[in-house]
Amino acid sequence: MKNRGLSSLIIPVIFLALLPGATSGQVHVVPFGKGMPPVEQNGIIYALPRNVIKVQLAVSKTETFKGPYADFAVKYLGLSSFISKNSVEYSIAEVSLEVLAETDPGQYYFIELDEKAKSGRSLLFAMNEQGFISGYADASKVPGRRKQTADGKPLASGAVSPFIDLLQPKILEKVDTIIRRISVDTSTFEDIFIKRSISERSTEQLAKETAELIRKIDDNKFNLITGYQEVNYSKDALEFMISQLEKTKQEYLALFRGVSHTSVTKHVFYVTPGNNPEGMLETICGFSGSEGITARNTPGAESVSLLIESMNQISSIREFITQREVPSKGKRGLYYRIPEKARISLKSGNRVLEQKEAMISQLGVVTFLPAGIFSNVKLNPLSGGIELISSE
Repeated sequence: MKNRGLSSLIIPVIFLALLPGATSGQVHVVPFGKGMPPVEQNGIIYALPRNVIKVQLAVSKTETFKGPYADFAVKYLGLSSFISKNSVEYSIAEVSLEVLAETDPGQYYFIELDEKAKSGRSLLFAMNEQGFISGYADASKVPGRRKQTADGKPLASGAVSPFIDLLQPKILEKVDTIIRRISVDTSTFEDIFIKRSISERSTEQLAKETAELIRKIDDNKFNLITGYQEVNYSKDALEFMISQLEKTKQEYLALFRGVSHTSVTKHVFYVTPGNNPEGMLETICGFSGSEGITARNTPGAESVSLLIESMNQISSIREFITQREVPSKGKRGLYYRIPEKARISLKSGNRVLEQKEAMISQLGVVTFLPAGIFSNVKLNPLSGGIELISSE
């Protein structure tokens, strides 16, 4: 598995016009794997592509927070459904598989240019910035060129509470006026003084007051709907007031019910298939409902694996291509790929998350064209296979 950035397939094409020095449509290609061409030999180096599977996982993270008054939800509001503890849960929301191309380091070739060839003729080669060749043509015959909190854990220091602070200050200031009557003989005096004390309201007191506010909001909504105030509100004004009351009510209810937040994170992996014609199975990561994406082989996590199965559509020509590759003294034309079709499956445990069929270059074979026969050849930049070929 390789994690790295890949260039897009939609990239500029570089045209190389080989002026006098190559005969019409004639090329002799030497693979680097068969030996090093003479250093004094003039020519062009090109590469064939190999395929890379881009796996993208969109993971949904749902955080639930217990309301500060959840313990009194039944007592003061009679709620049967509310969040009783903090939790975090992960799930795989979306999966995508995409086949890309990159330079195959084992498939470099050297196009020899014969300096003794007939002058006045030229070849036109098209290559992209990664060195993939996409074709060549006799230039004389080309008409034109053309990118939390877990259960039981407090919020981290500096974190913002998920609940709106709707309630009055928790500090309760109590002011009492005390009148003391003092009698002296037959006279009575009143000594008046104020006693002030401050105490903090308990959570249950705050919950009780919040429940009373919710009931008052319901009363106000009812009065607006029934026209109790006997005020002729416009339709828009009435709808606005009711919506604002309902919004405030839901914010108060969240203090009892709790709240949940959902976010989505995307994870990208790149897997380069080998050249085993039977395919491959590779674990790219682990997945846990409580931890999300994890490292491979993490205890308690389910393995997320990419399975590539060859469909063996070119099995009948493999032996022929192998025998054809026996070294010979004859010249060889452009090397190209015949890709193999494969079934690509992404699995989490035994569950298939996504599946598609695609052509995979390195599961197929590499062969060559005859030298000096074809005047126009076009290769597919994704697979390295032939798209167009002509002889004039």
